[in-house]
Amino acid sequence: MPEGRYIERVLRHSPDSLVRLIAATSAGLPAVRELGRQDLGAYGPWALLDVTWVSLALGHDGRAPATNDDLAEILGLYLALDDPINHTSPGGNRMEGLFQRVFHQQGDWQESDYAQLSRSVALLQQTPQPSDLEVIRPGWDHDLLGCSLTDYVGLAELVWACATTHPDPRRRGRFAVEWYPAQDYAEFDHLCSPAQVKSVLRRHFATTKLRLRSHFPTDADPLVRRYTHNPLRSRPLVGGLPGGYLVPVSAAVLNRATPLGLYYTGGDNNSERGKAFTRDVGHLFERYVGRQLDLLTDAVVHPEVEYQLPKRQKGKSVDWIVVFSDLVLLVEVKSTRPGEALRLGGKDFTTILDDQFSKAFRQVAKSVDRIRSGAQPEFDHIPGDRQMLGMVVTAEQFHQINTPEIRAGLPPTTVPVTVTSIQELEDAVTITGTGFADVLRASAAGDGAALRPLFKGHTFLDHNAVLEQGWSAIPFARPRDRDR
Repeated sequence: MPEGRYIERVLRHSPDSLVRLIAATSAGLPAVRELGRQDLGAYGPWALLDVTWVSLALGHDGRAPATNDDLAEILGLYLALDDPINHTSPGGNRMEGLFQRVFHQQGDWQESDYAQLSRSVALLQQTPQPSDLEVIRPGWDHDLLGCSLTDYVGLAELVWACATTHPDPRRRGRFAVEWYPAQDYAEFDHLCSPAQVKSVLRRHFATTKLRLRSHFPTDADPLVRRYTHNPLRSRPLVGGLPGGYLVPVSAAVLNRATPLGLYYTGGDNNSERGKAFTRDVGHLFERYVGRQLDLLTDAVVHPEVEYQLPKRQKGKSVDWIVVFSDLVLLVEVKSTRPGEALRLGGKDFTTILDDQFSKAFRQVAKSVDRIRSGAQPEFDHIPGDRQMLGMVVTAEQFHQINTPEIRAGLPPTTVPVTVTSIQELEDAVTITGTGFADVLRASAAGDGAALRPLFKGHTFLDHNAVLEQGWSAIPFARPRDRDR
């Protein structure tokens, strides 16, 4: 299906009618992981968000109103859109490129809201701060967000809850500050009035038709445009309409308060402050991984080891070394995130992965050599006669990276190394008994196999204590749903 035909079908309807229908539909949809089970696979938030963007950016008033059947037909066309795989010769990374596009487009939507929102607070507010942070200092959240971090997360929760569960069905898919009397804002720490709430929403959550139109890439490659960043992910509320904000895809509201949403709110490569914020998040993330590892009850966690090199130079080990009774896990932390070139599955995406992970793999290898050699006294507290496994912990998912096809293009390692997202690690450290060590041994047997598929058959604690602490600080915190 050519993109031009899909866009023409969207533009048959007035934006006001089609987007209101999308908002009402989105508000009643189940979690993404339930869409397939309920035969609603076409109604993924990524598809609804793209239809919204096309309609608001390119549509015209006065067109025919949209019905449920019209929306279903449009989504069917979206699913049938042409893809670069149809224009690539077999072999090479043809299928892997498609998987990169699809997994990175859809994977983020399937992560636990509870874990992501809890992590925002646990990472940026509750993790002990190194003394050398440049930007994330007391008051940083008020400067960046216009309110405290917990209020910001709570506001995202409030908007999401209103859009999806408002007792008046006519108000679902919408949000208006006026619907809540001033006393209701007592749940917040600092957002004490509707005026303050409006200010934060305008600053970080809201967009307009005009802004969406100006950001629509009319010259983009039609085969991959839908995989590029949709500005409604960053600003999920549409203003300038009567009756408050329209919330076309309610799931996107919570995205603003996740670690990734906050990372892009404060970090960029266009300013020194933005670069400093990115560096600060990296330092905090390293310590946050250590907090997660400290939850293990059957292992001893050691911090990075600094050792002496010739000519008075200093070397450093991996960030964390975890010693089990019969296994040593060497953990290197990478706050890197998948960039657009990787998410689009381009011809050189394996080279991109190599650039992002080769240093981490080499760091694991060097640490293994130092421990096993016995020549470096700084490592005397680490047993060198046990099985060793490397782990690279990332802030976001790098889909397929542990598959043989992709690992073949990455640097070889002296011990098995698995790449693990923080989401996987947060679950792994709650495995009861000696289960995590069992998973690690199974990963090593698979030459660094991904962890999550190896969780099957293990039992878990009811909660992750670090995430629970973060969750307990959020206003309007919802009951937890930890469906694995």
